[in-house]
Amino acid sequence: MYARPDTTATATIGELVSIFYQRFMELYGDADIASVAAAAVINDLLADMPEEVASSVA
Repeated sequence: MYARPDTTATATIGELVSIFYQRFMELYGDADIASVAAAAVINDLLADMPEEVASSVA
């Protein structure tokens, strides 16, 4: 389920949280660890977002 570099895809922040949480649940098998890991990844993605994109998300 990887996008090709020459294509674009859109997802809501809720969809991303859900996807990351599901994957971390598969990996760790623990809801608390999965939720912390998903939150950390989402926070890192938001922190690395270009300023012009971040302003349109807020």
